[in-house]
Amino acid sequence: MLDAAQRPQGNVEPIVRRRRSKFRLFAIIFMFVLLAGGIFIGSKLVIFAQKIFEGQKFSFARLFTSSDKLLQGEDGGEIKILLMGISGGNHDGATLADTMILATLKLPKEKNESTQVSLFSIPRDLAANVPGFGVKKINSAYAYGEAAGKNNGPMLAVDATEDLLGTDIPYYAVIDFQGFEDIINHLGGIKLNVETGFTDELFPDDRGGYLEPLVFHAGEQTMDGRRALQYVRSRHGNNNQGSDFARARRQQVLLKALKDEVFQLKVLTNLNLLNQLMEDFAGHVRTNLEPRGLMRLYDLTKDIKQENILSLSFQLGSTLLCDYISELDGQFLLIPCAGLGNFEQIREFWRNQFVDGRLAEENPRIEIQNAAQGEPLAAYTAELLSMPHITPLTGNFSGDAVYRESVIYDNTGGKKPHTLSYLQEVLKIKTASSPFPFKNLTEGGADFVIVVTPDIKRP
Repeated sequence: MLDAAQRPQGNVEPIVRRRRSKFRLFAIIFMFVLLAGGIFIGSKLVIFAQKIFEGQKFSFARLFTSSDKLLQGEDGGEIKILLMGISGGNHDGATLADTMILATLKLPKEKNESTQVSLFSIPRDLAANVPGFGVKKINSAYAYGEAAGKNNGPMLAVDATEDLLGTDIPYYAVIDFQGFEDIINHLGGIKLNVETGFTDELFPDDRGGYLEPLVFHAGEQTMDGRRALQYVRSRHGNNNQGSDFARARRQQVLLKALKDEVFQLKVLTNLNLLNQLMEDFAGHVRTNLEPRGLMRLYDLTKDIKQENILSLSFQLGSTLLCDYISELDGQFLLIPCAGLGNFEQIREFWRNQFVDGRLAEENPRIEIQNAAQGEPLAAYTAELLSMPHITPLTGNFSGDAVYRESVIYDNTGGKKPHTLSYLQEVLKIKTASSPFPFKNLTEGGADFVIVVTPDIKRP
């Protein structure tokens, strides 16, 4: 256990270490199959449901009862589910949570708004308070809860995550590695459009070594469960496919393809397939969502569009998390750069997940040009735009015009609307009706140019 007064020593770089994350999408896909397929009808339903729905007595009457009963958090507009993936089996580390993703369903408040889902990835090596065990890697909470047959892994992981983010999480869902492969295989594989081909020469095998180089060619293809997992798991691909952004994009492609596959196969009317999927879930899934709650969740999300499923994670180069080697046992940890146990900045990052998720998707190039001399207005404005996916380039105004008020130039022609909306909301300055007419600071041009004058500083 670490002393809460400890802080990073020496030159600890404020970066997020890229760690191997086995089958990062297991829990996401489990949730999506549940939502998209409604797969809780079948001849073996009661037997399977008793294994899946923990601590609940199952009956057909409860399933077919109206799903109008509100889920916890629904009246406040947000429903939270902690999704976890474990390796399973009898080997060492079988109950460590290799994947921890907090899924938040945000319901629309106005008629013109859409339902959104944010998938917030929690680093497995993040040092957090595990109730009853002190400061540990957060992925170990599940294992501590399962030790000695206590069968409390999901709830202990929920408790640790609630303490980390300062929020209540009423629901959880857990799936193991084999479950993902079985589901994809029983669906007959999954059709994917590989947008960018790549080769990964460092993909790990199950024996501490590496597989033969994995090669993914661009174009449409059908993948079985194992191949699909390799596609979304790869983290050493060439051709710009080794980044977090590239992996997130591949995951989004897989998620959309899975949704299409489930609907095309008409799972509810295919009793043989339904029975196979029920067996997959019975052997590999745990959740405290009751059947009626899942049907309610399905009702709320059945029309959600793929572009409204947002993925958010800590970025390399972030100032939120720092590498740390414990002086007690030499263990590698990620801790808040603000100090061990100081989670306020992480909580703020999570609270802004829907805004920053949109910004991450648009990946805007922004520059700020100071049109007034003698005052660091560009740097001041950059500080106002504090989202992790806003990294503006700053400098002095490059043109020969005289500006008397600050202005935003949208050079995309409206193609990045969420970024423009964020800039307008935060800066509260005018938006020009034409592209920026002067020289850019950014090589290759910028999506947005913000020219600032002293009026940017308002009381």
